[in-house]
Amino acid sequence: MKLLNLNFLKDIVRELFSNKGNLFFMVLALVISLTALNTIYSLGESAKRQVLEALANLQFGKDALLIIAGGGRIIGLTTTRTDTLKLEDVEEIKRLSFVKLASSWSRGILEVSYQGEAEKLRVDGVDLNYSLANNWYTSSGRFFNQQDMESLAKVCVVGADLPKKFKIKNPIGEKIKIRGEYFEIIGVLEPKTFFGHFRADERVLIPFTTAQRRVFNKDYIDAVKLLFYPDTDMKMATQTIRQILRKRHNLYGVQPDDFRLITPEMSIQRFTEASRTINIFLLAISLISLIISGVIIMNLMYANIEEKAPIIALRIALGATSKILIKHYLTMCLLIALLSGVIGWFLSIILMQAISLFTPLKPLFSWVTFLISLAFATITCVVFGLIPALKATQIEPSILLKSL
Repeated sequence: MKLLNLNFLKDIVRELFSNKGNLFFMVLALVISLTALNTIYSLGESAKRQVLEALANLQFGKDALLIIAGGGRIIGLTTTRTDTLKLEDVEEIKRLSFVKLASSWSRGILEVSYQGEAEKLRVDGVDLNYSLANNWYTSSGRFFNQQDMESLAKVCVVGADLPKKFKIKNPIGEKIKIRGEYFEIIGVLEPKTFFGHFRADERVLIPFTTAQRRVFNKDYIDAVKLLFYPDTDMKMATQTIRQILRKRHNLYGVQPDDFRLITPEMSIQRFTEASRTINIFLLAISLISLIISGVIIMNLMYANIEEKAPIIALRIALGATSKILIKHYLTMCLLIALLSGVIGWFLSIILMQAISLFTPLKPLFSWVTFLISLAFATITCVVFGLIPALKATQIEPSILLKSL
């Protein structure tokens, strides 16, 4: 029986490779679809993991809350005024028993230059608690101190990649221009994973007081990060802070909030919803591609069966049943699916490695992904290979007479 099965497989392989052109195009059609499917799934999972790591790196765990000036949706343009969040609001919130630490900051997109090279970069005015609140410290030099705040010092701490961007070999002590004024670099931050248009590693931090009075010239803040004591009831804390801010901003009844309260759960939920929509759309395209691949395989199988019609007729004349013929061609389809699945898997690995060179996304692979893609390949081949297999059973043995 084993020898019979081995001969059976040898016959199938021999028939597959007898027309290398058909085999190449059947495998190619399926490989393209599977590569896209594997890559899209891996990119989605990698992006999700990166976001979770970024939240952890930014100390945005379950005991944190971010307050951003301006009401509206978490992602998108604000629908209210953005100049109502004040330091006085933060001082009152800090008096709450469950608040461990608060860090206020203001921000803007400003021209930053060094020796004639200029870029539009994110500039943040931050207080002394910023490093602790965001788990972000200097790798060289120092962070701001109380004297910097009191004297409105024109000093700055820069992201890890900014010295490379401006080709500054020894950044500590060098001066860069921010909005036309010179600021001395006193520290370089650790590399930090962060998602957004303006990369964290190219950010410039300046003392909060300097930002408010010398750079932005404003008396309100853009955001505040709060850290709570462990085991704080987040729902209760969020509701209490919302009530305080609404009361201080004279918002009553149905008037919308002129601030946004963002918790880690909300951030993850928003990202998950957005990524799920994109992934469903892309996966739908991949599945449509699989259907097209199946149609190509079906037509090439038809062509293969027509070419081998005299051989199939001879098999039928020698006693081959419909069951044997269907088994023969479905096994052929399974071999095509296995070959395509393995090739598609390796190509998706190569593609993900290439993508990781130009994006912060890291390759993420699992056997589950491989088995799912292999299952899709098998289903596609079997479904679209069954019709040609049934046609093979309908070939009349009399066709042998025509081939003589």
